[in-house]
Amino acid sequence: MKFGTKQGIRLLICAMFAAGAVACGGEVEQGATGPEGPAGEQGPQGEPGEDGAPGADGEDGEDGQDGEDGVDGLNSLIATEAIEPGAVCANGGVAISTGVDANANGTLDEDEIASTENVCNGVDGSLLCDEALAISGITGLDQRLFAGYASDPITVETNGDGALNLSFIGQGAEFDASAGDGTFTITPEAIIEEGESLQFVVIANGECGTAVTNFIIDAVEAPVANIRLVHLFEGAGEVDVALTGTTDALATIDFASAEGPLEVDPGNYSFDLIAEDTVAGTTDPADFALGGSYTVVAYSNAGALDFMLLEDDVVSPLADDTFRLRAIHAADGVGNVAINAGADEASAAEIVADLAFGAATDATDVATGVGFVQIDSAGTLFDYVGFSATTFADGAIANAFAFMMGGEPHIFVQQLSEAGNDAILIPGLETLPVSIGADVLNATVRTGGSAEWYVTDETVSAGDFSATSGDIGPNQTSWIEVTFEATEPGVFAFDWSVSSEPEGYSFYDGLVFCDTEGESCSHSSGFIERISDEIDWTNVTYEIETAGSYTFTWLYRKDISGSDGQDRGWIDNLTFTPGLP
Repeated sequence: MKFGTKQGIRLLICAMFAAGAVACGGEVEQGATGPEGPAGEQGPQGEPGEDGAPGADGEDGEDGQDGEDGVDGLNSLIATEAIEPGAVCANGGVAISTGVDANANGTLDEDEIASTENVCNGVDGSLLCDEALAISGITGLDQRLFAGYASDPITVETNGDGALNLSFIGQGAEFDASAGDGTFTITPEAIIEEGESLQFVVIANGECGTAVTNFIIDAVEAPVANIRLVHLFEGAGEVDVALTGTTDALATIDFASAEGPLEVDPGNYSFDLIAEDTVAGTTDPADFALGGSYTVVAYSNAGALDFMLLEDDVVSPLADDTFRLRAIHAADGVGNVAINAGADEASAAEIVADLAFGAATDATDVATGVGFVQIDSAGTLFDYVGFSATTFADGAIANAFAFMMGGEPHIFVQQLSEAGNDAILIPGLETLPVSIGADVLNATVRTGGSAEWYVTDETVSAGDFSATSGDIGPNQTSWIEVTFEATEPGVFAFDWSVSSEPEGYSFYDGLVFCDTEGESCSHSSGFIERISDEIDWTNVTYEIETAGSYTFTWLYRKDISGSDGQDRGWIDNLTFTPGLP
């Protein structure tokens, strides 16, 4: 018998229910509910839904507190102890122990010893020679060392003339003494910062015996060349500087400013100056050597962008009470110049003679105390005075560029050490008080903080000059203080302006006015007024109710992170008007 598909399925189902004593197709009663079957396998995961729209950025939180200083690195130490002739060494020798100075007491204590090696003497050299082998010194250790680079040969000096085999004990460097003539090279594994050191033992074996001595390495530099940038081309404002053929900026630099040092691998490079995404100029390729220090200068030559490359001496030691100075003539359109300098005009003497445009002098060490500089251009004199004492400070190393700004020769002082501050010297300016009108008050002016205030003609509210805060970094301040005698009650007034990160939950960056000394002025308490963001010149008044001496301070401060605008403040037009309103 054949069945259709539907009928066959029905019979199959009926057979499955036969044990339930019901007939398929008849009336049936609902049986009791059977036990719940096991859960089926989980189905495949559905496709993820589309991301929701991002929420609005939350407001910046307040700056966190500075973290604690990290722990100083630990030095490796070596200790030696003589071994008397006996069972350990038949002819005597030396036990050399190495380890890390865990308690930083400068001594390798017994519980700090990581390993000990016994070096035994051979046959007494005095039996074969007139005297036993002795080490008199090691020459060549005063060279600069770089992490990962082999040194120039270093020589172990002895009292012998024969072949000398050297071996070394210590960690942190590799040695090559394969020449067999008492010379070796050392390849440090890592940079050694100030305050750190590595100790090593050198063992010399010769025909006249064995000798041992220690030496220390306390400076290993990064294996780079250091490049600084100076932008003195008035035809371009803010520019990016990148390696030729790349688009990643090494630095962004504005006119009449400097950047660096920038660390690059030693090699041959050229640089692009990029203004508004367009290459404005390219330097000639040049070699930048391991450990070298260089300044790349962009300047105007007959109105066109040109470059010069300077090799800077930042290594040679300076005598006390001196600074190192090199003069560079980059003032377009100005002929050969002479430069005079001294404490004042009366004591000024010629330090540079007949310097041609585009030329640079050798670096010269000059006595400190320079407060007057004069450029003599074929009898036309340009005087520069009233600049900060940190411009040519004791121990400073600086390049001084004559360059054109606003049709007049200015001097840009680029600092190559941390002893001084970059500065622009403006011709014809007498003193900082003159630039802001404080001379009329017969005021005493001080400036301090991480960088001093200086005069500028970039923006003014009255006259030709104003005072602006120094260039500072995160968590730093720059202040200027004015003290004067009010002979009667009256109104003290000034103009101020700022370009900074705007105030948020707290006062991040900005300009603060206090009636205290510079060291006491604070953005957080005791101030009279403070401003931030982009604030144009605004006049402020302060009523002086009784005669007496008064001190006022303007402080530009930066918090730990973030910058907006020009990141500085200005003051100008200080006045005192007798009588209260």
